[in-house]
Amino acid sequence: MPVINIPIQSAIDEWTAVLGESGVSATDTADFGASTIGTKRSIPAVLHPTNQDQVAKVLQIAQRWQVPVYPVSTGNNWGYGSANPVEDGCVILNLSGLDRISDFDPEMGVVTIQPGVTQAALREFLDENEGDYLVPVTGAGPNCSLLGNALERGYGITPITDHFAAVTRITAVLPDGSLYQTSLTEQGGEEVDRLFKWGVGPYLDGLFSQGNFGVVVNMTIALAPAPETVTAFFFSTKDDAKLEALVPMVRSVLRALGGPVVAINLLNSRRMLSMMVPFPEDKAVDGILSDHEAQLLADTHGVPAWSGVGAIYATREVAKAAKRTLKRLLGPVTDRLVFIDKRRVNAARKLAKVVPQRWSTKITGMADTLSGALEIMHGRPNDVALALAYWRSGALPANGQPKNPARDGCGLIWFAPLVPIRGSDARRYVDMIERICPQYGVNPLITLTTINDRCFDSTVPLLFDRSDASSTARAQECYRALYEAGQKEGFLPYRLNIDAMEFAYPGDSQSAKFASQLKTAIDPNNILAPGRYVPRPKNPEAL
Repeated sequence: MPVINIPIQSAIDEWTAVLGESGVSATDTADFGASTIGTKRSIPAVLHPTNQDQVAKVLQIAQRWQVPVYPVSTGNNWGYGSANPVEDGCVILNLSGLDRISDFDPEMGVVTIQPGVTQAALREFLDENEGDYLVPVTGAGPNCSLLGNALERGYGITPITDHFAAVTRITAVLPDGSLYQTSLTEQGGEEVDRLFKWGVGPYLDGLFSQGNFGVVVNMTIALAPAPETVTAFFFSTKDDAKLEALVPMVRSVLRALGGPVVAINLLNSRRMLSMMVPFPEDKAVDGILSDHEAQLLADTHGVPAWSGVGAIYATREVAKAAKRTLKRLLGPVTDRLVFIDKRRVNAARKLAKVVPQRWSTKITGMADTLSGALEIMHGRPNDVALALAYWRSGALPANGQPKNPARDGCGLIWFAPLVPIRGSDARRYVDMIERICPQYGVNPLITLTTINDRCFDSTVPLLFDRSDASSTARAQECYRALYEAGQKEGFLPYRLNIDAMEFAYPGDSQSAKFASQLKTAIDPNNILAPGRYVPRPKNPEAL
């Protein structure tokens, strides 16, 4: 049980008067302290507001007693800290009870959501309200917050790839409890404000993305309309040496088909194996599959050196033309290019019922995997990709229980650097990952996802045995080693975990000073998410 000091206890007493007994948890904070990155923070209490007014009163009380609070949407920030704050001693502000969906405009395709609205909740809402739009899904699972992901600048493979780019309007409670709204809304222009991202004057909404300047309680997002057809395409090359030729062709595809094809994933063989087979403990040495063992496993399961996946969102006529373009551009640099839609998946399921058992099991497994991928591409969330977190540790939940990697003991830290879409840069980057990860007992699983036609975001899951303190420490050391090597090579992360916030700014840079000046002006007592992205001023008097 955390030690409760006098200011915190006084604040808890006032918060209880506002939120009720059930709205304050001061003794049972273990669920919020679980984290896939292996870090444990001291959390004095968890607050559970259910509306905007309560959030404002919570912050006013926090200011009065100078008790730091750390807001989370659903707390499912797997691989980046889950619900843990950056610093010890912060009270968790659990916003999952703010789960209202409002102002849905089926004609314009915009909707307003609160922090507790999950991918699954929005999908259900749209289905019930004849909303023929795609949910901006991610691989994190159906129970994760849309608002939280957008504020962290998450992305997906559906048409609006950059999720913060889809944000058109933000309402936030500032650290003193006052309300932030955009100028257009304050002038009575709520309608146009929901339809136009930038408003008028300085773009202040951006401060709330990867910032600690306020608690976002409402966010309007633009949704991508469901297209006439969604066709997945898969391609591969058996020769690792073709990577340098494949990467610029991916860029060419995006430039030629920027409307129908919005994003492409490239995955190395180890990353593909992590999706297909249980981790072969008997073949690993110190938790690592040697290059020889990895190749044997890849050969056994027919896994190529590099696999790619994307989707065509278009009318039937445009989709036909897009397929021809994909064949022309990717054909010379790949060994295989196939197109899959729901009709073909259903045909595979029918085939599985009439072939011998040894083939039926394999075909059914393939159909299930493809079906999960297609659901994501159709803007329907599932937890298929979340199984990755369980590859090295943690037993998959039984009886259809939802996956929760933090609760289930999984060890996962995401390293997510940006990489230019150039063949030479991709090779330098892959060499860096493959050189460093095994030194720390981490298998080099690599995904390169196009953010636009110029830049990849690479997600490297540092998977480890969280029950082993040594394995946990080595994974954390691996992250630091990757960051330091990436800084030298020019591959810097776009998103940081709670133990890596020191990397947001370089030392005493002007950008760090500017961010700290803004924070000091808005939150002089530094009570809101201290240390999150914005550095503490080293010499407040100098500001």
